[in-house]
Amino acid sequence: MNYIFFDTETNSGRLTADILDLSAFFCDKDFNVIEEFNIKARLRKSRVYEIDSFLVNNLDPFDVDKYENSNFDLTKKTYEKFTSWINKGDVRFIAHNGYSFDYMLFSQHLFANLFTWPWIFGSGNAKQLDSLPIIQNFDFYQPNMIATELNERSNKIFKLGSLCKINGFDIGKDLHTARGDVIGTKNLIKLIQKKNPEFFNKSIGFTNQNDVLSTMKNVNYFCHPETFFGRTRQFTSSYICEHPVYKSYHLVADLKHDWEKFLSEKSDNVLDKVLNSAPKKYRIIKAKKNPLIIEKKFATNFNDEYSKLGHEILQIRAQFIKNNRKEISNRLCNIINDKFQDNSIDQTPLEPEQMIFSLNPSPDEKNLMNQYVLANNIDEQLKIHKKFNGPVKHLSEMALLDKYDKDGFSDADYKRVRSNVSKRLLSTNKEVFPTIPEAMERIDTLREKNKDDKEKIKILENINAHLDGITKDHERYLK
Repeated sequence: MNYIFFDTETNSGRLTADILDLSAFFCDKDFNVIEEFNIKARLRKSRVYEIDSFLVNNLDPFDVDKYENSNFDLTKKTYEKFTSWINKGDVRFIAHNGYSFDYMLFSQHLFANLFTWPWIFGSGNAKQLDSLPIIQNFDFYQPNMIATELNERSNKIFKLGSLCKINGFDIGKDLHTARGDVIGTKNLIKLIQKKNPEFFNKSIGFTNQNDVLSTMKNVNYFCHPETFFGRTRQFTSSYICEHPVYKSYHLVADLKHDWEKFLSEKSDNVLDKVLNSAPKKYRIIKAKKNPLIIEKKFATNFNDEYSKLGHEILQIRAQFIKNNRKEISNRLCNIINDKFQDNSIDQTPLEPEQMIFSLNPSPDEKNLMNQYVLANNIDEQLKIHKKFNGPVKHLSEMALLDKYDKDGFSDADYKRVRSNVSKRLLSTNKEVFPTIPEAMERIDTLREKNKDDKEKIKILENINAHLDGITKDHERYLK
């Protein structure tokens, strides 16, 4: 089995962000680098950036404008590289905090650039891992094997830069660059694998959701860690059922509570209040996110509620869950379904870029999209673009604009596309994507906050000059 470590740096903290810098290392089972891939992309004409992202990543927007690749180019070249590595055999992708950002971000890029299958991280030979929960769980079950810093609340810090620095491989000036963060992530995973190979293998052993389900269902009770605000704790639970709304999410009964007392309540309204009052009486395990399932013998290893109860009571409670699983499942699912039905459904129309879960192109459209992605020149792409309709046509227009600018359109179509983009970017309303007024307001805030920091002010004034330039460019298309 090989590993692919990767990281992205973007123009905002949203999942609709644009990737400006991406780095990936293809490694063997011992984490030796077989091949390295690095790529950058320029800013898109259809987007503006969040100021804080440029400050954190130490990016100069004037330099970013000079990058050779368009967003489409970056997405296509990265897809081709990832696919070539996946085709070599079983691989595990690893990104730090990847479940919360990087995986969905790149899938969103694939979708927005007309790739018909954006879920490359969890299909075929590929599975996805997140180094953040792996490291948190390792530190919890193997204490003092890796060093951690503490914040002002005495909670452990699991930020990548902090972990790398205190464990002897400081990323330094390369922190918050894609390549620097990949190196740091790889070194951290290599460190914990060396410290305890057996536990490391257990930590990455549940990438198959069917294995997760069978492991939970085939025992009366089991243990599983969760981390909140830098603190990890272990829960002991018994399996109930799959979540009625979110597939591959599973509901489990927390055995520190006596479910036999709960089930005696005949009113589902009262049961709802009991089960969902703090502390919540059931937990949710996400089978597609490599949860760590630990043997039940660990239930009394810590000085907590489970240890005080002891295995005898835990076994009795677990057996009750098993014997009454159908009734518990039916009542809990009814409660959850009622909550979803009661919640008002947001009727706000989605932007085409937001339709990754709802856009269902026809077979003919998918065929055209595949041709569009594979096309090697502007003439081929323009010919295919003219056959698109609706949201797919919009996504194609945005890709053409950012890749070819005026050359991708007739004069009339170019003015129409630029006018629509400029209206959105100059809007003073809350938009799906960052806007220029938001960016300007943030600069004013940061100017005041950093008024005594000459270096920071210099950086802000440079970004402000860049924003002034793109503002004038967009204002031309509102006339």
